[in-house]
Amino acid sequence: MSEETFISTFRLLLVSLILLIGCDQTFQPLQENNKYYFSIYGYLDAAADTQWVRIGPARRDINEPPNPSGIEVTLEHVQSGQTVTMNDSLVLSKSFLNYWTTMDIENEVTYRIKVERADEKSSSVTITTPKEVPTPLVIESEGYFDIFINDSVGKPVDIQAKWYVIVDPFGIRQKRVYTFPLRHKIKHSEAYGGTFYLTIDANRQLEEIRKNNGGNMSVAHRQFFVAAGGPEWDETITSIDDLEYFLDVTTSNVENGLGYMIGIDSKRVPLATCLTPDRTNVEPCPPEKPFW
Repeated sequence: MSEETFISTFRLLLVSLILLIGCDQTFQPLQENNKYYFSIYGYLDAAADTQWVRIGPARRDINEPPNPSGIEVTLEHVQSGQTVTMNDSLVLSKSFLNYWTTMDIENEVTYRIKVERADEKSSSVTITTPKEVPTPLVIESEGYFDIFINDSVGKPVDIQAKWYVIVDPFGIRQKRVYTFPLRHKIKHSEAYGGTFYLTIDANRQLEEIRKNNGGNMSVAHRQFFVAAGGPEWDETITSIDDLEYFLDVTTSNVENGLGYMIGIDSKRVPLATCLTPDRTNVEPCPPEKPFW
């Protein structure tokens, strides 16, 4: 075969290969796999009344909405074997399904979440909840808040200031929640047996909220949120809010699947100073539920 004929033949084979690959527009890495069946994201919070988990079924086409038909999600208390079937929220998303349960989640207990298809193929994740996180102490001074958290459960996995605001755009009152992540601001001291602490500039946070609303707003409530994490916590995850979205597939603790789940315990207290009954000293405020 001459060099010219060889080059022509090679070019023809290359063009044919490109056309063959281009014809299959539905190919996805999970199209035909025997390893990854579901993605599982979220956390179990020992302080919450309702637990939510996001499930992403493997599909041939990522533009195809997930179908909850034939999917069962169970939550098992590993020590006792108690198992509940989680409820489908019936709210469809392009990428995932939401499942929930009101099963009571305890501190320092191991749980397993299992997602199974009708053909019995399944993905699962096992996590352990931490000890109860100590109630923070809040001390206010001229628009600044000093926060102190006992270090008995280790470094918090998340710290946030939450503002519950009523805005009135175009004469229509709306409730909004503004969240300020603060974990990167905490410091540690050996005082009082070991304490994490930080300072919040409430005036600066309020100014940022006003800029987003043209000043036409009112503050209904402010809360301080702190969460401790179980042994599965990965320090590269900056906030538990990250677990509500799909992370890089290289970060996963799901068996036969993708995603990330952890166990947490959280506390919410008003962003305010509380006094002892005799009003001679400060004390931690009673924990609250989410305001909205």
